Amino acid sequence: MERNRPGRRKKGRGSAMKRPGNGRFAVGIGAGLIAALSVGWIAVTAPAGGARAAEAADATPDGTIPAPVLRPRIEALLPAPWRIETLTVEPLPASPSAAPQLAARVTAKLVLGGPTYVVDSREGPVSFLRPAAEAGLVKSWVATALATRGANGWTVALTPQNPGLFDGIGKPAAELPGRTVVLGTAEARSLREQLDRDAAQRLAEDTERRRRDEERLAQQTAAAKAEAARAETERRAVEARIAQIADLRGKLTGGDRAARLAAFEAALGGNDPALRQTAIEAALQSRDPVVANLALKDWIARRRAIPIQLYATKEDPSSEVVVQNLGPMTLEIDGFNPINGALAGKLGAPGYSIARPSSIVGTLAQTELSVNSFGCALTLRLTEHQTLDGLLRCQTLPTLIARATLG
Repeated sequence: MERNRPGRRKKGRGSAMKRPGNGRFAVGIGAGLIAALSVGWIAVTAPAGGARAAEAADATPDGTIPAPVLRPRIEALLPAPWRIETLTVEPLPASPSAAPQLAARVTAKLVLGGPTYVVDSREGPVSFLRPAAEAGLVKSWVATALATRGANGWTVALTPQNPGLFDGIGKPAAELPGRTVVLGTAEARSLREQLDRDAAQRLAEDTERRRRDEERLAQQTAAAKAEAARAETERRAVEARIAQIADLRGKLTGGDRAARLAAFEAALGGNDPALRQTAIEAALQSRDPVVANLALKDWIARRRAIPIQLYATKEDPSSEVVVQNLGPMTLEIDGFNPINGALAGKLGAPGYSIARPSSIVGTLAQTELSVNSFGCALTLRLTEHQTLDGLLRCQTLPTLIARATLG
């Protein structure tokens, strides 16, 4: 029902005006429309579609803006659930203006066409809704309208008088984000239970993952500490080893002969190959025949065979042919007495019968090794190059140069 006051009801025109099915402006959608109804004033131009017929309407005889002109403009501003049930237009005195204007107080009785909701909580893509208003809710929207009639129709400015009218009313479920579920329904309860189960499972998985991470971190920390301790132990062992070898070398090269002999005997009698090798090298390089003799005794006692390298002499040209025909010579050790230096074993080479392997007797006297076999005699002396150099003399063969390398 639409009325123009005072006094007279316009027949036909208001009732013949129908709400356009799709004639709202884009600015009248959702929250933007609600805000638009609450601003100071709204200028509305002519709508399109079936409402154009209303633009031909003239002002009412009492100077009031025609209701058919106002209705489509107000409907274009309303959110989707709301519809106009009645519209009342009361003329007001217009303020002085260069262009002729009509002023009116507009009261629209609005009815909510469907239930509205507000978001109570969000769980991922799901929005749990709380009912805000039910269908049939009635609101009275009041505004001041200023209208001007031009060649292209009416221009209307609307100034709402009750801002905040739609506060807390909410929106239809279809306009709210995500998957919408109304609280209190069976669907909401089932979904809440599922979400709680999912949350509990995620919590359990997160707890287990944190436990594994903490356990792995603890293992890594323990491994790092163990590795650091091992490295520190090795470092200290290396430092102690270096200090031990340096101390041994200092004693072996020191001026105190008794200390030198004691250090050498301790190194040879121990189970440390590195210290023994260090002591032997230092003894062989020393000029002390006693220490060198001890080193040679230890060296011979630890071997079962000593290769003898043979070389020709410049004095006898035929010695070159003898060296080539004689083949490799080896001193095999069957027994050695480190106390008196007595040696037993075999000496020989395959090339000549006079030099073929045969039993020997030998002696190590200080730094000289003498070996005698059937028909051959071998004499070797320690050199500064850590070799035993000397001569091999065999009956019917020229004298040859002999060498045994200490290694």
